[in-house]
Amino acid sequence: MSRQKVIQVFEHQLLKIDENPVFTLNHFKALERYGYKNNEKYFSVGNKRIKFNSYVGVIQVGNLTIEILPKADKRKNDQATKDKWHNALIQMLHECKLIKLNTLSNARLKLKSASILDLFYDLFLSETETLWAHGLRKKYRPIEENLNKVKGKINFPKHIRKNAFNKSQFYIHHRIFDTDNTFNQILLKALLILKTITHNPKHSIRINKLLLNLDGVSEKTVTAHWFDKLHFDRNTERYRPAIGIAKLIILKYSPDLKGGNENVLAILFDMNVLFESYIYQKLKAIQKIPNIPITRIKAQNRTPFWESRGLRADIVLETIDRRIVMDTKWKILNSNTPSDADLKQMFVYNLHYDTNLSILLYPKTTIQSNDKKAFRKDEFSTHFCQVAFIDIFNESGQLEKELGIQIYERFLRKELVINEL
Repeated sequence: MSRQKVIQVFEHQLLKIDENPVFTLNHFKALERYGYKNNEKYFSVGNKRIKFNSYVGVIQVGNLTIEILPKADKRKNDQATKDKWHNALIQMLHECKLIKLNTLSNARLKLKSASILDLFYDLFLSETETLWAHGLRKKYRPIEENLNKVKGKINFPKHIRKNAFNKSQFYIHHRIFDTDNTFNQILLKALLILKTITHNPKHSIRINKLLLNLDGVSEKTVTAHWFDKLHFDRNTERYRPAIGIAKLIILKYSPDLKGGNENVLAILFDMNVLFESYIYQKLKAIQKIPNIPITRIKAQNRTPFWESRGLRADIVLETIDRRIVMDTKWKILNSNTPSDADLKQMFVYNLHYDTNLSILLYPKTTIQSNDKKAFRKDEFSTHFCQVAFIDIFNESGQLEKELGIQIYERFLRKELVINEL
């Protein structure tokens, strides 16, 4: 079993064969095929180089793991900076409920010399082991087989064809109660994929043990349609965490059909969506704090705009008599002046959501936030937009735990208090 190699890069960064000896031509060709297969959604393909887009997460190609980290500053790309954003990404995924951790401190220790992908693998194996320890879900399923006794109903047309010269056999249709059902078939498929691509001996031992425990479960070709039809009830709700990770593993896996060992598995997240979800979670956490007049916080609020089309604001905050729209933008501005497209979008939000204030929230670099400014000096002079920047880190370089409070105190409190008065 070859040793797994790890490369850490930042979003929008180039990865070239000539500049990194770990990144070989075989790795590039596998990523090239994967990129073209996905219409270069996650990264663009150049001449022996890959340019990553706004997706962060991890890609495993053969014995190489590539971590794509977020970065909202222009500081140097040293290892300390990579460690900072590595830890930040893990915590953001955790707080947005995209990954489950018992304690972040333990996770950081576990991942000190590993990758984010190891965390996903370890979590999936732990969830599956827990399911097995408490008993795998069993269901009744129909089956047809030839037996030497009658059990259920005889399928007479097939019985006559198969047993015309064998009077001791009966072709019957009946139901059996076992673990061969959709939920366990999904787990089995994910385990078989991991068995193919893992380079961690400890993971391999756990995978083989689980495969033995799933003996009797049929191997199926699992597609996205399976997950669309999946229904969780009180008996299967415990499967949800494991199925969620299994879905990522199965649907994001691309086997090397050229006959080599450069299989690709990509677990990637749109950083714009992740930032929006993270800000929403931080604001949602302050909603029930006494003396904060916010009565409702809605995320991804879509309302009809024209025929079947709609407008969708990232976050809408409401009080008893006030509404403020907030749109998050994961991008680095060279000045505190946003693009025309962003400003026009906020102007439409003001009109459409019947509010006089919209906030454009960016991650902070060295640029200071503006006071709110009116859009025009006519009948719309009472409509404002504020360009705001927030530092998601504290002075110690860790993600700021009280980020929701800071956003409220800096950009919302004054507006809401004035409105109450």
